[in-house]
Amino acid sequence: MDSTMISIIQTRLNLGALPSLSDEFIEVGDGHKIRQVTHQREHVVDKFPLLVSDTRLHDCLEVNLFLEYRYKGKFLSPKKGGQKNLLGGVTVKTIRSIANSLKVFLTWLERSNIEWKELYAVSASNKAKEWLPPYRFRAHLIELIKEHKLSLNTANLYISHVRQLYEWAWQTKRIEKLPFQYTNKVIKKRRTDADFDLIFTSFTHDRGIEIQSNDLTIPRKHQQKKLVLNEGLAPFNQNELKNFYSTAYMQAESRQLWADLALLCGLRAFEVTLLRETEIVDIDLDETKVYAVDILGKLNKYRQILIPRSLMSRLWEYKNSPERMKRAAKWDSKHTDIDKPLFINRSGERLNEGSITNITSIAATELLNHRIKLDRSFHDLRSTFATSLARFLLENHLPLGFIQYKLMSLLGHANFTTTQKYIDLARTMTYDKRMKSWVEEVFGGLEQELSVEAKKIEIG
Repeated sequence: MDSTMISIIQTRLNLGALPSLSDEFIEVGDGHKIRQVTHQREHVVDKFPLLVSDTRLHDCLEVNLFLEYRYKGKFLSPKKGGQKNLLGGVTVKTIRSIANSLKVFLTWLERSNIEWKELYAVSASNKAKEWLPPYRFRAHLIELIKEHKLSLNTANLYISHVRQLYEWAWQTKRIEKLPFQYTNKVIKKRRTDADFDLIFTSFTHDRGIEIQSNDLTIPRKHQQKKLVLNEGLAPFNQNELKNFYSTAYMQAESRQLWADLALLCGLRAFEVTLLRETEIVDIDLDETKVYAVDILGKLNKYRQILIPRSLMSRLWEYKNSPERMKRAAKWDSKHTDIDKPLFINRSGERLNEGSITNITSIAATELLNHRIKLDRSFHDLRSTFATSLARFLLENHLPLGFIQYKLMSLLGHANFTTTQKYIDLARTMTYDKRMKSWVEEVFGGLEQELSVEAKKIEIG
């Protein structure tokens, strides 16, 4: 390992309650031993990220303690509606994101020969603040944005996590003062045509919204121009879907179901892991054509998705397969107070999100051996669902506001900005035969009901 670099390792870590040193010793190599740590109540976390470095060891230890505080909810508990772990803090996925941001920060500190706690007394002028570490890091990120090496959103994510580190250090008495200040601003909310279309009402908020701001956040004026229209949206075409599903790797029924839940229902990878087994029912008990299923999405909010009858049949068959029943029994022996997920790994635990997102890259590697290129991600299956559904709704001449509403509700978007991108892309393309067949399977014959629903929302 480069001695000037900071690395992230993922390890199995016990973050249980009331740790203490036992009388037992364990070998740590080269004849060295340390005392065993025991917990009165254990909480073992797999693949917990920790920062390591030869030159910034003390900084890494403090950052790792900060990560523990965030995970346990002892500092900055998840926002209302945000995803939590069993201890009440943020998820391991969020911890990995924070760890990556702080790795970037510590690496920059090392290369710049700067100590992050060098917060000497300066005046509040902008010129004086420029010499403080967080503002110098901010200036470094702005340069990367200008060089098109970093997006504005990613840069502000780094800044946000660095700001949280300083807030934690201040609250835990590691530093005497914060190097930045907060101010309250009122943003007036003006109605736009898109807003009007979305909610079908002329009501406006005159008073505005009060938000807390700080001058560390990088303003939008630094955002680089987008080089590609609808950048980031890459739906599959018919040949790509055929190649993807025909790989040997994708012949496993479980993997096909993961892909189909994204392609036919618009689920994100982590939402697939959270799908509860109780939502999967026997289709022989009714004549339902499309099943409304509750799924836990972003911000810890439930939404209803639509599962076509044919897919529900396959999910029911998988739920009751011998291998899955064996895994469910392992789950039952470990968990009594948590909803059982449909997809469980061999160890009897909830499936890892990475196992799902990796299916496209593994299939792409297999296809490359046959000189077939597949440059698509798991999220692109969800993009295919969104654009195909948007195209169907547009072709049925439903109001734009209703189309926005329907897509937002099925996709779980927090605002219509992302939704609008799918609609704009759908206007420029036509869906192929495979996509049209499943869209019609889910929504075909429902044109009348959709029109009625649109009118009800319009009337209010």
